[in-house]
Amino acid sequence: MKIAIHSHYAGQQVAETEFSKRICLAARNIGWEAFEVATSTEINQCEPDFVISLAFRTPKLTRFPTYGSMVTPPVFFVHDAQFNKNILSYDAYLCSSEHIRRWLKDILYLTSKEHFIAPWFTSTHHVPYRPPQFRSPRLLYTGTNWDGPRYGALFERLDSESYLDVYGPQAAWSHLKYSFRGSLPFDGVSILNALNDAGVGLCLHRTEHSDAATPSSRIFEIAASGAIAICQEHPFIRDVFQDAVLYLEPTDEVSQLASQISEYMRWIAENPNDALRLSRRAYNIFSQNYTLEKLLSDLIPNHKELVAAKQSLPSSSRSSPKALGQKSVQYIVRVGNRGANYVQRALDSIASQSYGLVGAVIVQYKEVPHLSRILDKYDRHLPVQLVQSTYTGSRSTQLWDGLRAVSAEYFGILDDDDVVYPNHAHLLVNLLDRFNDCGVAYSGAIRVWEPDLDVSASTEVPAEPAELTYFEPFDRGRLVSLDNFITSNAFVARTSLLKDLWDDPHLPLLEDLFLLLFLCRTTNFVFSYEASSEFRWRGHKTDNSIWIDRQNWAAASERVKSLLWKQSYSSTQPIGSSSLTQVESRLGTVSAQIESRMIAAEKLLAETRAKLDMTTTRLDRYLNLPFFDAIRRLRRKLLRLPPPPDL
Repeated sequence: MKIAIHSHYAGQQVAETEFSKRICLAARNIGWEAFEVATSTEINQCEPDFVISLAFRTPKLTRFPTYGSMVTPPVFFVHDAQFNKNILSYDAYLCSSEHIRRWLKDILYLTSKEHFIAPWFTSTHHVPYRPPQFRSPRLLYTGTNWDGPRYGALFERLDSESYLDVYGPQAAWSHLKYSFRGSLPFDGVSILNALNDAGVGLCLHRTEHSDAATPSSRIFEIAASGAIAICQEHPFIRDVFQDAVLYLEPTDEVSQLASQISEYMRWIAENPNDALRLSRRAYNIFSQNYTLEKLLSDLIPNHKELVAAKQSLPSSSRSSPKALGQKSVQYIVRVGNRGANYVQRALDSIASQSYGLVGAVIVQYKEVPHLSRILDKYDRHLPVQLVQSTYTGSRSTQLWDGLRAVSAEYFGILDDDDVVYPNHAHLLVNLLDRFNDCGVAYSGAIRVWEPDLDVSASTEVPAEPAELTYFEPFDRGRLVSLDNFITSNAFVARTSLLKDLWDDPHLPLLEDLFLLLFLCRTTNFVFSYEASSEFRWRGHKTDNSIWIDRQNWAAASERVKSLLWKQSYSSTQPIGSSSLTQVESRLGTVSAQIESRMIAAEKLLAETRAKLDMTTTRLDRYLNLPFFDAIRRLRRKLLRLPPPPDL
């Protein structure tokens, strides 16, 4: 098995980097290959069996099955539309709590999307049990404080305790004077060694994680190291580790928390044998149920079942029928403006479909060098029909010539510079079989920047060339308002809808949108909630139609409005006007932005309060030093002031 761990924060000193290292170590322990990757380019290079996306900021970006690591409570992303799209694009979900699982089930409820939800935690790889020494235990805490000085007042109070060791970025712990020890390497093992040396680890959680019963990595790494865990109350820890860890009594008083921690440290030092038994119980719970080796291995049955159900693997060799029959799909491929490399890649994309009944209608409107030689390669693998088309300067002419040549039950469009994933046709035909009232099924689309295949000189592309650009449920009003969210290669439609196909509209642009508007007059659309198509962009204006002057796009839009002004749709909305859904969407976006700003303001106020608490604690500590007390007594004597009143 080969896996890729995709991290939005690759190379940064954050928890995701440490977790990625641990997953790699665990994977190699069970004989897998594991690759830490930062971009879709690296994923494509290593060709994994599946991808684990470590953060909801990163959607599915390649053809490989992608499983989202859902270890963050939904409160952190539920109001962000793009994050929700990212999550919905995953093929399956690795989940850390029932709260997250319930949220996932809710948003997937009406999607008809094949998926699985499997247990998953920010745990660590298996390590042998190593009994710590408890005669002079130390308390270790590590954190990056990405959200500010978390529990700042508590650590201020504990700072002068001789037993405390705090690790993390220096800037994150500048408020500590005595206990900060620097950073540990993010290598998957250093923190385990440091915890074992210390003997005791402190396990604290944000309120959001406790409310969602979602554990952090701390409880697993403490238990794995053999150290004793001193924990806040947390539903997962209480349910799983029970009396194998030490619990802090809930209180808002920092001094009481600090006293409890100090009392536990004394108990451990005075009762090393009891502490050792506690350590062993926690380690056994971890090693039997929560090692990453076990969590990864347990994914395999689900993974195999999902790959089979979604037919994710490309067809390596297939003897296709010469005559396409029932349930077959023909892709219209227009060729003429680009070279043979593009045509071959497009045909490879069709030939690799796991859905066996596929063919191509090649519409040629200009000479393509070596085209006949390319088509000969597919003679035994792919039914191909070649249609000669007159070049008129209108993209719709070639599309209409291709539509008239379709003989299969279903059809799709594949521009010669685009690709579809191996299970694209399978997913969409299955949807059409399931929903008889729908005539068009479509997927989400990923935009990929690439260098020109016909030019030897390399063209600069972004470090992350792929982006989940379109991933939208169907909105007829939005389409009627000429806001297209379905790319030309994203859909498969019933050919029977073309029986009253209008004449060529002679559109130089927007011919695919015009076709979608023609289809949605008489049929319903269904969205797959899968990202299974890619449209390619290149960074120069001599190729992609998107770079054509805005004036030409505006003129094409006006032509579409003129051509369709008499057409009736299920909504009474005129062609080209804004839909109610768009207005609601904009209002929703504004509302979400306001709410996000309010949350940020509340967070800032909380951080300010924490800083004030820390400052008050410091001032109180300094002003009560014997030196200042002596100064005050001397001042009263010199100025003959009365003694201070008793408080």
